[in-house]
Amino acid sequence: MGIKFKLTRQNIRKLIVIPLALLALAIFFIGLTYVQEGTILKRGIDLEGGTQLTIHYSEPVDMASLKNTLGSALGTSDIDLVTTTNPATRVQETLIISVGGDISEETISTAIESALGITLSPQSYSIRVLGPALASSFWRQAKWAFAFAFLFMAGVVAFYFRKPLPSLAIIISAVYDLIIILGFMALTGMHLSLATIAAVLMIIGYSVDTNILLTNKIIRERDGELFERINRGMKTGLTMSASTISVLLALLFVGGAYSIVLRQIATILLVGLLADIPNTWLLNSNLLTWHQE
Repeated sequence: MGIKFKLTRQNIRKLIVIPLALLALAIFFIGLTYVQEGTILKRGIDLEGGTQLTIHYSEPVDMASLKNTLGSALGTSDIDLVTTTNPATRVQETLIISVGGDISEETISTAIESALGITLSPQSYSIRVLGPALASSFWRQAKWAFAFAFLFMAGVVAFYFRKPLPSLAIIISAVYDLIIILGFMALTGMHLSLATIAAVLMIIGYSVDTNILLTNKIIRERDGELFERINRGMKTGLTMSASTISVLLALLFVGGAYSIVLRQIATILLVGLLADIPNTWLLNSNLLTWHQE
């Protein structure tokens, strides 16, 4: 079944309000988090240091109550709680508790035993401790990787099109997707981790891919009227996005139930892909059609 909706000269200028509204909301949540927390995003233990316990625990958990109890006992609010389930039975299997800062394993274990009313044994849990120095090294390397990836992407785009505005529009689109993802993470309280950084880098690549498709249709193709070319490109782009989103939904609900890393990657990719649709076909289309006409 073909796409019923088509972009025209009459509706494209009005529809730009959708991506701009999403951008305003994302900036609002980022700013609100900065005012409340003093930082745009909290870093996870792999970028800040801390202790993570994975406990084999199948009982229902009141996350808010447990977090408050542990926070009072440990004297910190830098606590993250996640459960995983068995993909086949959909039964909860583990409770993952991450505590930032330099708090001893014994202190954390004692607080957890008291809060849950259990006794931890070597068979019932595993622990991962990451020192602040190593976490800082990971964070520094992640920032350099992100900076180089973005610079190389911008260089390749500029070399390929060799026109300032089309190249700048693609770079703006990548920044737009990044801001939307950061706004979502600020809204949901998701911590920045190596997994989420990897997902953001993948989204930058996907954003460039769809925007190069659009830019080629507008700037380089000459087969048909301008908006005919845009709508042909949009049909291809939305088909690509729909197939990728379907795969990511399966990853989120099947793999994400068992692995916190897969859950984080799938969530960030889904948010980025959904944000990229109005970004590419409404915001960037406006910029490029204005340039072309």
